[in-house]
Amino acid sequence: MKWTLKTKELDPTLQRLAEAINRINSCKLVSISDSTYYTTPLPFYTDFKFYTFIDLSFTPYLEIRLLDNGNYTFMLDGTQNPFIEANSISPLVLTDKNVYDYALLVLGNTRKKDDSYRLVNSIDEITFSAEPTLEEYEKLESSIKTPKIKKDKESFIIKATLLFGDTLIKASIKVSLNGSVDITKEKKILDNMPIKEMILE
Repeated sequence: MKWTLKTKELDPTLQRLAEAINRINSCKLVSISDSTYYTTPLPFYTDFKFYTFIDLSFTPYLEIRLLDNGNYTFMLDGTQNPFIEANSISPLVLTDKNVYDYALLVLGNTRKKDDSYRLVNSIDEITFSAEPTLEEYEKLESSIKTPKIKKDKESFIIKATLLFGDTLIKASIKVSLNGSVDITKEKKILDNMPIKEMILE
């Protein structure tokens, strides 16, 4: 019996993303041999998708987040610049149904002192660093409010609850129609909570 070896087909998306990452970093940072990715459709873009590229040859593994539409790739670098650049190519379609998700994505990928603001709508979205006491749990649960969204001619205003490190914050967030996201007001509600911080690479 003759055995034939089947050549593994290269995933063109994986290859394109790896080439873009290496080009942006001006070096051969990642390879495709030990890498994978997963993608998330974005309801506020007509063509850009959110990709998480993972190179398993690193210890711990290297995770890189990207916006990609098949022709343009932007690596998320801890600033809002990649979103603004993507918005200049693909018109941003914001509605009261998806603006919260957009703010969640932008704030969650914008670095501030090695952490980021995280919008939370439920205590189930919190990762605890230690088991909270009943009192801590009840305080957190009662402090997280359902987001309220208002729109004017040039922007959306979201009143919502944010996490930053171990601190819970009541905030007003302005999302301009061009895609910039700004926290215009914030008030600390609880701090020193047993909440796991999100450390951005």
